[in-house]
Amino acid sequence: MPSESTLDLHVHGMDCADEAAMVRRALEDLPGVRALDFDLVHGRVRVTFDAAKTAPDAIAAALRATGLHAHGHAHGGVHEAHSDEGHARNHSATAARWMLASGVLLLTGWGIEAWHADTWLEALVGHHEGGVHEADRAAVVAYALSVAAGLRPVVPRAVAALRLARLDMHVLVTVSACGAAVIGQWGEASAVVFLFALAHRLEAWSIERARAAVAALADAGPAMAADGMHRAAPTERWIEHFATIYTPLVVGAAVLVAIGPPLADGEWGVWFYRALVFLVLACPCALVISTPVTVVAALTSAARQGAVIRGGAPLEQMAAGEPAARAALAAGDVVLVEPHGAALPVAFLVGHARRALSVIRQNVSVAILTKVAFLVAAVVGTAPLWMAVMADTGATVLVTLNGLRLLRARPIR
Repeated sequence: MPSESTLDLHVHGMDCADEAAMVRRALEDLPGVRALDFDLVHGRVRVTFDAAKTAPDAIAAALRATGLHAHGHAHGGVHEAHSDEGHARNHSATAARWMLASGVLLLTGWGIEAWHADTWLEALVGHHEGGVHEADRAAVVAYALSVAAGLRPVVPRAVAALRLARLDMHVLVTVSACGAAVIGQWGEASAVVFLFALAHRLEAWSIERARAAVAALADAGPAMAADGMHRAAPTERWIEHFATIYTPLVVGAAVLVAIGPPLADGEWGVWFYRALVFLVLACPCALVISTPVTVVAALTSAARQGAVIRGGAPLEQMAAGEPAARAALAAGDVVLVEPHGAALPVAFLVGHARRALSVIRQNVSVAILTKVAFLVAAVVGTAPLWMAVMADTGATVLVTLNGLRLLRARPIR
């Protein structure tokens, strides 16, 4: 008989589908690994495995090869995974220092350019495609050092992704920054690298805020319903499938943009730059995180009211109307917990589910429209690299905060 165990890991830095996909690629082919269940909102992965064929230490080692670090414990066996929590904190602090250094050097380069430029505006926008501003040699040195500092924590993750045949955001940003430098856009390369590092910190902050808010509210409620490893919502599964198609499609489009139009007009530098913007927009983070954050917030606030909903699937089904809600109650997909739950009307469950589905649709719309708008702007040449990075990050933070609004469930009097 196989000896089945489960290993619950808290993966530091797993804030996006890119990291989850890389973890899946690293672990799914290990001997004895039977299932992987992800909870992006809480940064967790549950590994179900045959303890006779593999050990928690082997799983942790494979995960470390991705550049991510985790700590956790095993159930159903005597094995324990080694803790990397302290190492992860040190890694995060080191990345923050490199980001700060990159930002200081970027500002130094801008300052040098502004000193020699006719106006501050010229120094600011002179990095865009077709700009005639010639960077001072000292500014180029500052920008180059900024790129090196900003890429220092990114390149190891990019190498790990490539080793696992993944084109994640670390790879795309590295290629975009190096490409901008090759065509002489050193200021643009520096801005992209620094803004990506800043964006990554903002995304991590927004996700940590979601985790803290969910944990605090769940502790105050009658039950913990925000496991995140129950049945996923149909919309969430659709988005995950879409994301596996979106990134290679946009990367392929970037190649076509870089090669196709310049064959006709000869503007290789211009179209290469626009292709770099496509690469920046190839990561689907905002789209993928939009649904699980919303679902977990909705499940947690419902639990506070006394209704334990077992995952996003029954939550989404209940939005169809009262019969679906009654069916969920009868099937045990929704459990009403004392003292508040027994008094909850079915109308509350339906209204809460519909509100959650409305927020999910808002988030998906924001994420998709942002991508489409900047992809179109990239083709016509009105989207600089740094603006694409900021727009993508802004969308991620916006959908996260919008989903957190569901933590404030409308109480039943």
